[in-house]
Amino acid sequence: MKTTLYALAMLIGMSGMLRAQEYGEDSAKCRENLYIYYELAKKKQWAEAYDSWKMVYDICPQSSKNNFIYGPYIVNAKIDLAEEAKDEAALAKYRALLMDVYDARNKYYPGKEGYVFARKALDMQKQYPDSLEAIYKLFNDALELDGPEQSAAFYNYFFVTAARLFNEKIFEVNDVFQAYNVVIEGIEVNSNALNLSIAALTEKRDSNAVALNQKEQSELEKAERELDRYTKVESNIEKILGPIATCDKLNLIYNPETFAANKSDTLWLKRATKMLQKERRNEEGDFEDCTDNPIFFDISDALYKLEPSAPSARAMFVMAYRNKESSKAAQYIKEAISYEIDPIKRAADYVKLGSIYIKLGNLAAAKAAALKAAALDKSSGDAYIVLATSYAQADGTCGNNVFEKKAVYWAAIDKLNVAKSVDPSLTNKANKMINAYKQQLPDKGLSFQLGHTAGESYTIGCFINETITVSF
Repeated sequence: MKTTLYALAMLIGMSGMLRAQEYGEDSAKCRENLYIYYELAKKKQWAEAYDSWKMVYDICPQSSKNNFIYGPYIVNAKIDLAEEAKDEAALAKYRALLMDVYDARNKYYPGKEGYVFARKALDMQKQYPDSLEAIYKLFNDALELDGPEQSAAFYNYFFVTAARLFNEKIFEVNDVFQAYNVVIEGIEVNSNALNLSIAALTEKRDSNAVALNQKEQSELEKAERELDRYTKVESNIEKILGPIATCDKLNLIYNPETFAANKSDTLWLKRATKMLQKERRNEEGDFEDCTDNPIFFDISDALYKLEPSAPSARAMFVMAYRNKESSKAAQYIKEAISYEIDPIKRAADYVKLGSIYIKLGNLAAAKAAALKAAALDKSSGDAYIVLATSYAQADGTCGNNVFEKKAVYWAAIDKLNVAKSVDPSLTNKANKMINAYKQQLPDKGLSFQLGHTAGESYTIGCFINETITVSF
């Protein structure tokens, strides 16, 4: 029986992981329990695997790396059962064991310390949520060893921990901003990589009009899921940061003195422009940014000269826009678009470009920019707001009579209804615009005299080229 179990253990897929010299004094017992728990673990019967796994962990921990790969899942299953039973003694025992498993892995199987620190930090924040400083150190150690390629959950809890340290008055506000910058930069690195992968696969699919093979389709779906996770984490972090990152606090950090000390530091300049440009809710519940800080323009100019990029070009756009230099603003935001990889950020840039084109009176270009924004970000209600505005601005230019010239407002209202449907947060804004545009619709009696009746389909010409349904 022991010989059979040994043979089976050698066949359970642990190639290169078993260490014959590390079976301990009772090698037969070690091998037997190693096989038993492994078979249960493969079926994700974690709690059932505990007794055999624990025996192996106690008498021959170095026998297999699987002892530490599966260990956290097995111990977490016991923690869940102890929580259900409200067994505090068992909870304390299993929680301590869980932390010990991570430490033992680094001791017996070094080489992936950063990964182990990250996993331990995520489990510690769940099991020991008040150990804030220890958790934060583990997150930082993981980043130092493995760099920014971390999971969305890692970045979420990294920043949540920093915010809690601030609330506990252990961190200063500058420490929170430091954590925020690290997190946002990490999310950007991972999102950019995913966006490039998604773009390559979708281009292959669309340009060749041939379905992706099963492996490629699986890669595409996985990349899209991962990107969505990072996007949600970034949104969550922005909500947490909002009450902390007030303009008053930012102005204490970004001022002439700190700029003078960091004007050649591209990383500091990048972080400063991002923080000052970021829109957040103020105490009244409205959105605001902090670009009215006079030092913002010095920071933007210095960054752009040192390193033209999407963030620096956006900063220059803000500066030109505030100075009412619309042509310059359009050039800068187009430059930002050319640098940007993230489709959501590119969509937001196209919305800005469309708005500038409206100011410049180039309504056809405004429409083109808005359509690009809508294609890049399906949830961009702002793209349809720009589209509607460009249509309304065409009042008097499309057509030969009053009906034809005013029909643009039906097209504008249609786009505002789309804006509400894709982004409900714009409902109030869209409704106000709809009510205003309804006052500009063609008069029913005059329209009848010109041969137009309710329910009729009418195609608006010029750059709009939209078919609307006449409704009085």
